[in-house]
Order: sequence, then C-alpha cells, then structure tokens
Amino acid sequence: MKILVVGAGPAGLMFSHQMKKLKPDWDIKIIEKNKPQEVVGWGVVLPGRAPHHPANPLSYLNDFDRLCAQYLEEFKLIHGSESNLMSTGITLCAVERHALVGSLQKHCKELGIPIEYSSPAMSESELNKDNYDLVVLSNGINHKSTYFREALKPEIQYGKNKYIWYGTSKTFDYLHLIFKVDPKGVFIAHAYKFSNDMSTFVVECSEETYLNAGLDKLSDEDAATFIAQVFKDELEGHTLQGQNGLKWRNFMTLSHQKSYDQNLVLLGDALQSGHFSIGQGTTMAVVGAQMLVKALNDHTDVPSALESFNAKVMPLMHLFRDHANISRLWFESVDDYIDLNITQLTESFDARRRPLPPLAAALAQNLSEALQREPAKTVV
Repeated sequence: MKILVVGAGPAGLMFSHQMKKLKPDWDIKIIEKNKPQEVVGWGVVLPGRAPHHPANPLSYLNDFDRLCAQYLEEFKLIHGSESNLMSTGITLCAVERHALVGSLQKHCKELGIPIEYSSPAMSESELNKDNYDLVVLSNGINHKSTYFREALKPEIQYGKNKYIWYGTSKTFDYLHLIFKVDPKGVFIAHAYKFSNDMSTFVVECSEETYLNAGLDKLSDEDAATFIAQVFKDELEGHTLQGQNGLKWRNFMTLSHQKSYDQNLVLLGDALQSGHFSIGQGTTMAVVGAQMLVKALNDHTDVPSALESFNAKVMPLMHLFRDHANISRLWFESVDDYIDLNITQLTESFDARRRPLPPLAAALAQNLSEALQREPAKTVV
C-alpha cells in the first residue's frame, strides 16, 4: 500500500503516525509546502488530560510532558466592569501549535515516515492510482485553491466579522471571553494561556467597527498597539504579538458534501473548517484521522474503505459545521446582545448552540468506534 499525505499539519501527521503503527509495512510519505519552522498560529485547545484522553493528540506522544500544556477548567466572561467566573464542566488542554506539530513530525520520522518540506502540491496527474493507492489531502484551507479535482471543489462561505490571531505574554489562567464597547465599536477577545508564559488572544469585530477604527489603514504593529489599548485593563501592560501569515481577515468556512473522489480523500480543515469560537478544529482532525485509519484497516480495498469512511465522517463534519456556524453568527450579531447585563449575556452565550445535537457526544461515539480496530486486513 502506497500512501501520499499532502500537508504536515495535525490531521495529516496524526493519520500517518497511527496508520504506520498499525501497518508498518505500508509506504507512507508526507509532503509539506512550508519549511519545518514555518508553523503558523499560537495556542490551540484540546479536550482532556494527556495521556488519558483519546481525542487529545498529546495522548499519542511520548514527550507530551515537554510541551508545557496548560489545563483549563474555568471560564471567565467579562462585559464592561462586570465578570462571571464559571466551571467549564470539563478539562480542556491548551498547547502551543508549533510545539504540537513539531512533536507529531518527530514521532512520524521515528516510525520511518519521510516528510519532504518546501514541497509544492503536486499536479493531478501525479496523484493518480498508478503512483499512489491513496492520497490524503490534509493541506488545510489551502484546499480552497488546490483541490485537484472538480468533485472535491469546496463550498466556501465568509463570515461578516473581521478577526486576527495574536499572542501575548500576559498569561490568562482561565478561558476568557471579553466584550469591550469602544468609541469605535464593539471588540471581542478570546484568550487563554497555552504555555507557562504565553497566551492566545484572538480578536474579532464587525466590518463597520474595523473601518471606524481605521484598522484597514494601520500597519500591523500599529494595529496591535491599538487593540492592546482597547484591552489594556485585561492585558495589564502586556503587548500583542503578530505572526507572518496572520492578518486581519474574514473567517472562511470550507465545506464539502463528500470526503473523497477516486483515490483522493480529505482530512482536517481541508474537509471542514469551523469557527474558532467553538475550539474544536484540532479535535476534529484527530477524530477524523482515527476514523480514516479504522476504515482502511477494516476493509480489503481502498474504494470500500473510503466509502465506509465517507458514510461515517460526513454526518459528523456537517454537525461540526452547524455548531461552528451558529456560534459564528451569534458573535456576528453581538450588537443585539451587548446591552444585556452580565448574567443575561452569559445565558445568551451558553444557549447559542442548544438547538443542535451535542457535538461532544457525537465526537466521543465516533472516536470510540474508530478505536475498536478489527483484526488487520490487507487493502489492495
């Protein structure tokens, strides 16, 4: 079995690592368009404590304790001069994205999986069945422009709010959701620590507020300074740090109706992206990867495996999309809620996804089934 994985992010790396452990004789190779050090992003949120939670990718790493993961069990909503501190009801794990990806890459290499960096996406003709039995496209939202086949062309929807992903040396010991009414408009920050000395600080606002503040005309450094001033009370003098590749933009939801075409299959954000306000992107990558491993292990041919994977993964991806979209729309309608008191605003936030079936339960069920491996079969 010869497999090419396009993209060395969490989805592709998790799939490669778990598949190679199960099928050590299979030929698996990863290509990545960036250099090893070019991992964009600050912190990501994962479920549960490593090494005990199977949806947490740290649970599959023998060096997880070196990643300085932060465990968060409380949530703080701040609105003006008032705040609510509540239990999350679950344990969440925040970790630096660069450290997570680096460790996953190291673990893949230890299993003999080569990773070719600075390798641009191949042409469709190079991805055919004569060259590879299976091609796993885990190239994130780059799939928007490199979808190779018309059957895998994504459906794209852009949100109304502008957002940017900052880092800061101010450590937020809880998950924070901060609403700020500024003369220029309403700004919202999503913040949490992901290491001993750094936090993620995602900021969003309406297009109108973005323009009123003149953020479209400011340099990256001046924009960061302006936003830091808006949230000066919470940042306590700490600055906001940007990254190359992280600019103000509208959130892009990338979706599909089918996960595969012939020998090409989608995984991670290349299959379905979801708004950062529900924090499930990396979890979806882990669960999806395990579901694909399960399908390939349980079936004797690639077409049957991909059809089985598709039948199980697409309902989960559509539920994820619906949860993410309803959450995104709530934040885009913040003007409707901003005059509520802290208790009412908290209740509105908590209720935003209640009309939908619980996502956590669906993830747990699918992951549990994926980890129940049948005796290994030979895929031809």
